[in-house]
Amino acid sequence: MEKHKQENFHCEDFLSDFDFWTVDVADKLARDSDISGGLTESHWKVIMYVRDHFMKYEKGPAVVKVVKDCGISFKELCDLFPCGLVRGAYKVAGLPRPQGCI
Repeated sequence: MEKHKQENFHCEDFLSDFDFWTVDVADKLARDSDISGGLTESHWKVIMYVRDHFMKYEKGPAVVKVVKDCGISFKELCDLFPCGLVRGAYKVAGLPRPQGCI
């Protein structure tokens, strides 16, 4: 992916424009978030789930909802996104940085 446009990103490389997201952007964000080995089918299941949830409710889902609805354990989620749900799955899925997130 060519250099991403700075105006589409803000603090900590979260996208500021949800519609700017593409599969290539997700791959780049995953590499930048130290998600090694590339995005697997399990990663994509979580990524698409949080994107769909955000489109419907205009906010990211809670971790308990993600593990329940995606049929994975909390440990599996942590293994998929070692930097956490927000800095991992939300960021890679192109969700904006949640307010109050430190």
